[in-house]
Amino acid sequence: MNPTLAVPDLVPLPVLLPLLGAALTLAFRRSPRLQRSVSIAVLAAVVVVAGILVWQTDANGPQVLWLGAWQEPLGISLVADRLSALMLLVSAIVTLLVLVFAIGQGQADSEDETESETPLTIFHPTYLVLAAGVSNAFLAGDLFNLFVGFEILLFSSYVLITLGGAAARIHAGT
Repeated sequence: MNPTLAVPDLVPLPVLLPLLGAALTLAFRRSPRLQRSVSIAVLAAVVVVAGILVWQTDANGPQVLWLGAWQEPLGISLVADRLSALMLLVSAIVTLLVLVFAIGQGQADSEDETESETPLTIFHPTYLVLAAGVSNAFLAGDLFNLFVGFEILLFSSYVLITLGGAAARIHAGT
């Protein structure tokens, strides 16, 4: 038996953390500062978890987690092998850096606290759902789960494209 500890329970965290963060940022829609803080913290945590998964898959081999009460060939599986963990790490780093850039450019939220119902209040929740979809696509162990991951990331990317409601953005989204 290998003395190093393999923790397959880390495998769903790159999907679950952004979804929980999206719910939290949606609850903080009236406070752009809290939305920024939660989004950065969640994506930084995903980077750390992805880094640990890269290390675990290199040391212990693929990490597999079967979800639900279905038997193995029929259930939903999340698989982190060397390639998927590395791709997850790269995408998590890029996602975090793009968020920091968007915040720095002022594209992520409106600084005016009184305009809390603008479409930009949904930027952070939608961006975190996009991160969850990308993570799900990389960790999918079956074609159906891969399809679900793609649908999540495509839907959220459409919402991000059309934020602001300008005619050019709506046209680009369609």
